[in-house]
Amino acid sequence: MALIGGIENYINAESWADRAWGADGVNDQSIAMEKLFGLFMAGFGAMGLTCAFALDGKAQAKFALANGAVISAFFIAMFVVLPTTGYEMPGAGFLAPPFVFMGGLMASGYLHMNDDEAAQESAEA
Repeated sequence: MALIGGIENYINAESWADRAWGADGVNDQSIAMEKLFGLFMAGFGAMGLTCAFALDGKAQAKFALANGAVISAFFIAMFVVLPTTGYEMPGAGFLAPPFVFMGGLMASGYLHMNDDEAAQESAEA
């Protein structure tokens, strides 16, 4: 989700800047900020996909838990800070899915935290 959303944000940076700052606020700096946000989110997505395939067991569970928490904290900080600068945030319908997905990611990490130990106990039995 972050990878696709980041790529879309980068490609459509001008329209994101227009929605966030209004027609008068679209300039090189606001477009660059939207492109940078897109690259940042695409990086999170690429990191998540890499770790999902490169890690396994407890390491993967720890990463899922930490990654979900970091991205959730980033979004919360963004929702608090950006409106103070005049940035117009999208509506709740757009903002809810990241929290649902990050909640699922954190729950998955938590639920699989002891998979290595459970597999080892099963093998010993």
